[in-house]
Amino acid sequence: MKIKFALPICITAISSLCFSTLLNGQIKVADTLVTILDMPRVKNIGFGKQQQNLITSAIATQKGTDVRNAFTNNITNTLYSRFAGLVVNQGGNEAGANNANLFIRGANTFGFSAAPLIIIDGFLGDFSDIVPEEIEEISVLKDAAATAIYGLRGANGVVLITIKKGVEQPLSIHFNAQYGIQQATAIPKFLDAYNYARLYNEALVNDGKAAIYTQADLDAYQNGSDPTFHPNINWYNQVLRNTAPLANYNLNFTGGNKTVKFFALLNALTTEGLYKKFGKDFTESSNSVLNRYNFRANVEVTLTKRLSAQLNIGGSVEDKKNPGDLYTNGNFGLIDRIAPNAFPVFNPDGSFGGNSTYSGNPLANVTNSGFSTYNGTSLQSSLRLTELLDNITQGLSTSVAISFNNYYQGSSNKRKSYQRFAIIKSLTGDSVYTPFGQKTNLSPEESVISQFRNFALQASINYDRVFGKNALSGLLLYNSDNFNFDRNYPNTDDANQAFPYKSNSVATRLTYVRQQKYIATFSGAYMGTENFVSNNRYGFFPAGSIGWIASNENFLKKSKYINFLKLRLSYGITGNENIGGQRFAFAQRFPFTASYFLGSGNASVNSLAEGRRANQNVTWEKEAKTNVGIELTLAKNFDVVIDFFKGERTNILSSSSGTLPLFLGFNGLPDLNIGKASNKGFEFTIKYTRITKSHIKIFAEAMVAYTINKINFNGEPLQPNQNLKRTGYAIGQPFGLLAVGLFQSTAEIAASAKPLGIAIQPGDIKYQDIGGPAGVPDGIIDGNDVTAIGKTSIPNYTFAFNVGINYKAFDLTVQFQGITGITQYLGGSRFHAFQNNGSITQMALTRWTPQAASTANYPRLSSDNNQNNYRFSSFWQKDGSFIKLRVAEIGYTMAPKLLKRLHLSQTRLFVNGTNLFTWDKIEEGDADALYGYPQLRTISFGCKIQL
Repeated sequence: MKIKFALPICITAISSLCFSTLLNGQIKVADTLVTILDMPRVKNIGFGKQQQNLITSAIATQKGTDVRNAFTNNITNTLYSRFAGLVVNQGGNEAGANNANLFIRGANTFGFSAAPLIIIDGFLGDFSDIVPEEIEEISVLKDAAATAIYGLRGANGVVLITIKKGVEQPLSIHFNAQYGIQQATAIPKFLDAYNYARLYNEALVNDGKAAIYTQADLDAYQNGSDPTFHPNINWYNQVLRNTAPLANYNLNFTGGNKTVKFFALLNALTTEGLYKKFGKDFTESSNSVLNRYNFRANVEVTLTKRLSAQLNIGGSVEDKKNPGDLYTNGNFGLIDRIAPNAFPVFNPDGSFGGNSTYSGNPLANVTNSGFSTYNGTSLQSSLRLTELLDNITQGLSTSVAISFNNYYQGSSNKRKSYQRFAIIKSLTGDSVYTPFGQKTNLSPEESVISQFRNFALQASINYDRVFGKNALSGLLLYNSDNFNFDRNYPNTDDANQAFPYKSNSVATRLTYVRQQKYIATFSGAYMGTENFVSNNRYGFFPAGSIGWIASNENFLKKSKYINFLKLRLSYGITGNENIGGQRFAFAQRFPFTASYFLGSGNASVNSLAEGRRANQNVTWEKEAKTNVGIELTLAKNFDVVIDFFKGERTNILSSSSGTLPLFLGFNGLPDLNIGKASNKGFEFTIKYTRITKSHIKIFAEAMVAYTINKINFNGEPLQPNQNLKRTGYAIGQPFGLLAVGLFQSTAEIAASAKPLGIAIQPGDIKYQDIGGPAGVPDGIIDGNDVTAIGKTSIPNYTFAFNVGINYKAFDLTVQFQGITGITQYLGGSRFHAFQNNGSITQMALTRWTPQAASTANYPRLSSDNNQNNYRFSSFWQKDGSFIKLRVAEIGYTMAPKLLKRLHLSQTRLFVNGTNLFTWDKIEEGDADALYGYPQLRTISFGCKIQL
């Protein structure tokens, strides 16, 4: 599969490169030719992009080189601390399943998705499959003036990725190599078998039961004298190794002349998982590894005096292999739950240990249950033709482009089951084995995980002209795209997902600049999609912005301290088509229901019934965005950007149970576009750059962003108990019981509210009696006492501090990230002692006992699923704030004299650390990754060579 896909693409890439070096010509291409949808800035007069100081919308931009020093296997995890207002939430840590979740200015909808739109070189794309070495620039578009042109897709913000292109220069060859070692930043600290047994006895006694472990048992666990019947197993040590390698190799070519410009790239990345290398010891297992190979070939050719063509081809081939399951979540869940004394890894006869309580043996899961693999291939291609129309009028040009993207991910698994045995000692002293599970041979399974294709067509007219002291820039763009899932692939239970997704839009942007002081921009899009009813399929999304460059006024031109000052204001309407719910919700469904049996033979006949009521007015989310910005340069060295913003989101698809009465008789109330939410905040960035007299280059940047949102209306049912209402709270606000400490005595228990049917003891968690069904405290702890507790999983405040120093041949870069206004919940077997026959961590050492009543911060131990202590409550919430040293890198650039002898243009050696340290308030693990696959720290070294 991989060879069939990669071979023609590589041939195409090599052919494009050869073609670019053979063509000759004398015609110069206008510098104004840029990808249309990658134009958040209007163009300047004549050639080139407009200067940064003429932008009137909220846009943050970083060069591709700025995201290359974070060494990870997924580019989404390089964006921490890069952009003010971009929230990056860790989505996972396992290679191949670690896409970060991105939010621009927090969550601004409680609907289906608050994720931003991703545009790669003007077209929809997924940039988790590309590598930093391909990227020329990343821009984050935040306000309506920047995103209105994207119509139905711009409300959540836009992330623009500009891929590298060829430049007019002699051939330049770059080779990068980087090798690193990964290790877990934190591993759960479970108690050993001795302490487990000791505390389990305590839990049994607390529950009024007899202890099951004798002193002899405890002694055997402690001294390790009987590993068969008194095992002491650290399951993390059994299946994980301390370190795993990560490597990346990149080769790219750049060059061109007045006729042909080209950029070509080959990249290979390999990363091994933290599982031990079981593949070398067990023939029916495998090592944990992810390999990804990227390629890119971009060629720009001048065809005639006014006509040029740009061909872009890129893609990737990715292979992942794991012992056992394709992803590790299930096995980590078992490891967290299994007790250290449950059974030995191996019995004396060499068989796997096990019992009926747990679903398997973690080591056997990764050595004797086969292996799973997937292969993913992606292709992005586009062809753009641009014609200069200066013969009609100066500054006029037109462009047409087509794009085809394809993605396929299929799995090929060879799985089996194994047998495990519980071992006990009989009265005669013999070992008795009881089998569990069944031993089978490897069984193959082939399946499609995901497959889709995207075809897009664009056509545009551009105009850039200067009239004396006035400059005018305009864009008129048509865009049409089709997004297809494979019809044989059941993407969801809704068969309608197999139909293509289709959208059309016409967009415009018009910018006027007066005397390099006054700027006015209007942008808008008229866009529609197939998912809405035909008479409500298209919408208009306008936005306007104005700017005033006050530093160009006479009264500030001679200022020694204010070098640049710009004020800007924008307002507009944006949309979000990704509303969730049932596709084609405007169409009434008539699903098959229970069968009727008719006739003497009781023949079964399927019947149809009216399904969930259709929403014939279903539409997109709409948001009105306001942004006020200030840009300032002080004393030539300080650059300051401040933005204040507010958004009002409406038409969020919400439950109608609070607005439509049940007596209407619908068989299922429809979701309606009735939800409302608001979002506001500010962003502040200050940057300091300086070159001292001793030629030391200093760069320092600090960023802080604050967002707060609120649900204004969500259609929830009427509630007599106001504490149960979600309206008025933040999006994603947790709701649970409010813990007010631990009960200290039976007298306190008798005088306090408590749940019915549960025997409460001293040391149990005490909850606040918020209210009964009527909203009045009733002395009972139940669902009516649920209220808002803690913060959401998206922080209110994000911080960043980045600093860099260059002195002679040495350079140093350090990047910190911080967040606050976020809550983490400590739940499940990892944190709730003995839950579901689970294990116990060191948290329980500070449990409540009569002797430690005054210092305890963990409830009394219970041997079962305590119906009081393990309820969702504020007791288990922790402040998730942290500061992380995300990146630190030190490099050395070799002296030019030595390089000249080696026929090299530049060589740099460096040592890099990624995700190095975390300062947080959660002792039980890394605040950024409390569950599943551990978060990784990487230490690496590498070199960059330019020929």
